[in-house]
Amino acid sequence: MSGQFITKTRTRLAAAERYGMSKGKLVSVILEPDGFEVRVPVGTLLSKAAAAAGRSVEMPCGGIGLCGKCRVLVSGDVTPPDTAEERLLGSESLADGVRLACRTKAIGNTRVVIPDESRSIVQKILSDSKLRDCCLNPGIRKIYCELSPPSLDDERAEFERLAEHLSEHGVGVRPNINVARTISSDLRSASYKVTAVICDDELIAVESGDTTQTIYGIAFDLGSTTVVGYLIDLTNSKELGVSAVMNPQMVYGDDLVGRISFATTHDDGRKTLQAAALDALNRIVQNVSKTAKVSAEHIYKASLVGNTCMTHLLLGIDVNSLGQSPYVPSMCADMTVPAREIGLKVNAEAKLTVLPNVAGFVGSDLVGVLLSNLWEDGGQVRLAVDIGTNGEMALMCAGKTYVCSAAAGPAFEGAGISCGMRGGPGAIDSVVIDDDVHFTTIMERKPIGLCGSGLVDAVAQMLDAGIVDEGGRLLSADDVGHLPSSLRDRLVTTPHGTSFVLAWKHESGTGKNLSLTHTDIRHLQLAKGSMHAAIQTLLKTAGLEDAQLDQILLAGAFGNYISVESAMRIGLIPAIDRRKVVSIGNAAGSGAKLALLCVNELQRARTIATSATHLELAVSPDYQMELMERMMFPGQSE
Repeated sequence: MSGQFITKTRTRLAAAERYGMSKGKLVSVILEPDGFEVRVPVGTLLSKAAAAAGRSVEMPCGGIGLCGKCRVLVSGDVTPPDTAEERLLGSESLADGVRLACRTKAIGNTRVVIPDESRSIVQKILSDSKLRDCCLNPGIRKIYCELSPPSLDDERAEFERLAEHLSEHGVGVRPNINVARTISSDLRSASYKVTAVICDDELIAVESGDTTQTIYGIAFDLGSTTVVGYLIDLTNSKELGVSAVMNPQMVYGDDLVGRISFATTHDDGRKTLQAAALDALNRIVQNVSKTAKVSAEHIYKASLVGNTCMTHLLLGIDVNSLGQSPYVPSMCADMTVPAREIGLKVNAEAKLTVLPNVAGFVGSDLVGVLLSNLWEDGGQVRLAVDIGTNGEMALMCAGKTYVCSAAAGPAFEGAGISCGMRGGPGAIDSVVIDDDVHFTTIMERKPIGLCGSGLVDAVAQMLDAGIVDEGGRLLSADDVGHLPSSLRDRLVTTPHGTSFVLAWKHESGTGKNLSLTHTDIRHLQLAKGSMHAAIQTLLKTAGLEDAQLDQILLAGAFGNYISVESAMRIGLIPAIDRRKVVSIGNAAGSGAKLALLCVNELQRARTIATSATHLELAVSPDYQMELMERMMFPGQSE
């Protein structure tokens, strides 16, 4: 099993075949009632097409055709109903065009009406980020100028007139071609009373009147699943708004390998993925601008972090080399481009800076995590872990930083789990087992599924109760005679083996039992084994043991919501003193904010990225040996 897992998660050579994405045309899916059109590959689920358009449908069962909540009205060229649709919808509804979005695929141009009751409630996405102190030096400044108009006695050109005025105030500027094209009319229409907007000694805008108090920037965390943006007032560092959306690229591939495959095997695949990422960024700009009542024209600077694949796709950079051994990126250096270059809908001359990457699968998001926590300061042994489908981690010891990435699969986000779901309303997010099962759900809704933190809690509690053994085997009711009947009764025999019921159908929001199976536990073993094996490989490389860790930093949404005790119990992270483990929220986003606020922080990010030593786990014997061992769950005394 472990060798199979390594092959699946670390080998990209056969990506196209694994995901079934051969070259082919895109088809049009129009989402009603607003008429929004999205172009998707032939064979795309309507649920994914809707998500790509930012119009997700409700899928309490996780999209496995059990709940029937994702009903939509369909016309066009789609796959025929399957048995799940026939059972849940009936022949009359099917004849009327009613379909389940999670089961129906577009094979030609399609129109989909999403009724109100099927529209998704927004997923719980971590957008909080703790920002350390830094000096305010964003590289953007505004200066109000009152100029004398030209005359026969003063025939200076318009730019030189403004530049000389600024020079008298100790500010030198160089022209921008787009500003030069309109500067004459801009100055004349404002009666020569204007505000000069200067970025890194370049005149990027001339605005009528005194606008010196309206200087804004936006920081993005471009994740493979979620995208978060923070609107910042660059005159005082105050955060004015935050917005989070699902990454619409998910329709083209659930993980990085799938997206690399799509980008490299489809005509215009790279452009399609770039447009999808840009759509998410622009929706965020629109959301935060509306919330803060700020004109997007007054956003003059943007910063962005993301994994290497995400940032390459956003910038339109070839990702072919990321999908082939030795998986090297086209570039790791930070890059600054004008907003107009990629279509970011802020001030057209605003600058977007993408922070530096470290390696093919260690991106600027991890650099942001380290930047936000003064990584290079102090002499402690520190481990930073960003847990996700593609987990990234860093270890600092004796002034050196070692980094790596580990493919963990989607179990931590609830995907691939029989009752799994993302962290939305109704998701079981914590579990306690004593004489019975007790749980909490997000927003205190009736349980409709199990998110990542709830999964880790449930398995940790099942281990302590003796319902699951160290090898990951889910025991039968006959094997656990020492347990009270309230727990034994939850061990139900099904045609597919034993399952453990977390919520009975009468208490769930789906009207069905919510259960964990042996396969679910195996998925978690694979994910946690990969992450912990990567951590142990870092420690072994540095010549360290668990006990020598002074601090573990857990970054990201999963790291923020997970129970540290449960994470240790299942063997996801080293079992050290609980007080040494700190959840640091969306630290990647904090790093993006710091780079936005201060040019010195960008230089610090460069130093972090270039000084790190990258370990490629795909060729590491230590990792493969550790993975076999870390698949097991720790015993009670470990």
